[in-house]
Amino acid sequence: MSELLAEIPASALVPEGHYGPRTPAPGVVAAQLSQLALATVAVRPNALDLVAELALEKLGLALPHGPRTASAGDLTLVGTGPRRFLAIGEGITGDPLLERLGHAFGKTAALTDQSDGQMVIQLSGPRTRDTLAKLVPIDLDPSVFKAGDAAATLVALIPVLIWQADPAPIYRFAVPRSFTPAFLRALVGAGAEFGLQLTGTGRG
Repeated sequence: MSELLAEIPASALVPEGHYGPRTPAPGVVAAQLSQLALATVAVRPNALDLVAELALEKLGLALPHGPRTASAGDLTLVGTGPRRFLAIGEGITGDPLLERLGHAFGKTAALTDQSDGQMVIQLSGPRTRDTLAKLVPIDLDPSVFKAGDAAATLVALIPVLIWQADPAPIYRFAVPRSFTPAFLRALVGAGAEFGLQLTGTGRG
């Protein structure tokens, strides 16, 4: 990794491009996703059952129980802790997402925009699990961690939220924005041996 990233400042995002050996197809495809809005949803005490009813009625999705995801259209909720969820809206910005959630939940939940505080990185490709085996201290074997599962964990001592978006597999990470450069450096270091294609971070 030191040779691959030696000329990139530690505080800068790793530029998009191919890292590691050239293969007919990259073993790992990593993409920083844009056009996403994120918000935390903290349910008031004793209001979880009501919020579940409202989520089904107003948003058309079943509130996830535990570290799971639930999706309906362009909206995904990820269970992050007791009575806490991360909402991800695709193709919208933070204010419309908060308005939509506020209309659904009213005063039963506290909402906080996280669109500027978190970045979402998506990983796919045939060597994705091999790469993540070097980074994530949880078992991602498909018999244990399946599509729809989520976990709060660490990558290179960075607190992240991971969820599996597709059986392919496709994984998504919500990473604190200030730690994204370090996260990407660790990711490139782990995935370069398989050929890693990075997009969405700019050309440096």
